[in-house]
Amino acid sequence: MAVAGDSHWPTGASISSHFTIRTLEHYRPNVAKDDERVIRYQAALRQASDRVGAIRLELTGLTLTPASIMLCASPSDHTVERFAGYLAEELADDAWFEGGFDRDIWYSNLVHFTGLPEDSQALVEWVAARRSLDLGSSVHTSADLVAWTFNDRQMVPATLGRAELSGPPGSQVAVVDQDSNEKCG
Repeated sequence: MAVAGDSHWPTGASISSHFTIRTLEHYRPNVAKDDERVIRYQAALRQASDRVGAIRLELTGLTLTPASIMLCASPSDHTVERFAGYLAEELADDAWFEGGFDRDIWYSNLVHFTGLPEDSQALVEWVAARRSLDLGSSVHTSADLVAWTFNDRQMVPATLGRAELSGPPGSQVAVVDQDSNEKCG
């Protein structure tokens, strides 16, 4: 935030930090837990979560996109990809939003831009110096179904469902959310 500028959204804050497994639909400002689509999403999330264990992601550095600064991650094994596939399978027709799209990158947004960065060149240089880093790993033992709301400072998740990754051990996951399509690389 110090390099990007304080006017941007601190998406990497603990309240909003996440890895997207699958985007399910366009943004809706008000989504109830008893919405018929949400009930189907919750069931699919539970069924897919029963088929995989914890997901482990290696945190490998930063990248810059026109919309955000991202923390890049690399799967330790194929669990996150299997989980994404199981989720698409369980969603069936509800998987339409990312139908035909294979998520081949894993990332967590750290800052979403609300306009142009105050010093674009300084930001480019700052991120470039952090492109390859060994930041350790994150292990995810549950997956959340969320909708996003604005709290007058940033987007924050409203949890609509959670499922424990209770299948065979070997991987981890984070968040299934609405509308986000950016790339690490």
